[in-house]
Amino acid sequence: MSNIRHRKSSTAANKDDSPPDSPQSWEKNFDNDGGNGETPTEQHTPIAVPSKLDKFLDTWTSFSAKTFTADQGLKVLQYSTWAVCYAARSKRGNLSPGLRKLYNELSMTRYVFRMFGFFQSLEGYRSGSWAGGTWDNPLIAKIAKYLLAGSMIFYYPLDHLAYAGWQMPQLVRVNANKVSQISCLFWSVYTISDFWVSCLKWKELKEKLGSLESILTGKKKNDHKEDVAALVKEEANLLNKIRHIKLQLVRCLLFVLPCINWSLPNWATDPMLSELHLNGLCLAEAYAAVYQSLCSL
Repeated sequence: MSNIRHRKSSTAANKDDSPPDSPQSWEKNFDNDGGNGETPTEQHTPIAVPSKLDKFLDTWTSFSAKTFTADQGLKVLQYSTWAVCYAARSKRGNLSPGLRKLYNELSMTRYVFRMFGFFQSLEGYRSGSWAGGTWDNPLIAKIAKYLLAGSMIFYYPLDHLAYAGWQMPQLVRVNANKVSQISCLFWSVYTISDFWVSCLKWKELKEKLGSLESILTGKKKNDHKEDVAALVKEEANLLNKIRHIKLQLVRCLLFVLPCINWSLPNWATDPMLSELHLNGLCLAEAYAAVYQSLCSL
């Protein structure tokens, strides 16, 4: 199966990126039988500045601890391996064939990772958590529940069935390519819906940002420093959310053609896209996804 497709649904998780509290000073109280009667001196705990290695390890731990971000890391490795394999295809030796084998193994590994997805999508459908917070536009929550989470509830079981059909054809007697094609129809619904809901979120955030900037201008004129500081922080938070949504839109656009390619009946035998165009788009999306997740840590 040289053309086995690989893809992953994404969700956006907003985190509080405010800095941790700075260490507080402490006082040591002397007992009557041990003190010298002098006023206790205030001692400060020195602030340890994390090294670059510590920062890297902290980021790596946070990134790899979650299934969906760990899958993004594997996706970058998978398509980067393919890129080197493709570039070295005309050279003699075992480099290109060896990397091709690794690329296919990473592809199948990501199928295993997606086995966590069904219950995540079911939770998103029941709780509405895939909306990514509370929004003024009620349509956002409906799209997130019924189209995003709803489509993945059907996508994941079909994806698992196709994987089982490829790996255990004697036990699971299904047309795995056909099942995979049907699963990609649901994934296409997800991608289109994700683009739609991201546009609605962007519109709402831009309106909030415009209102906030008007208020901020007035506060600056009146020299309300405390209010200005709070508004500036809120403005930065809105800008971060808008950047996240812009990256999500880019990822959706990069997925459009692969969605169509893998949703066609003959995707495995007569694909619409060449390997270069298909995997090139997936490679670009993989790096965009990792960058988006790192910005959210």
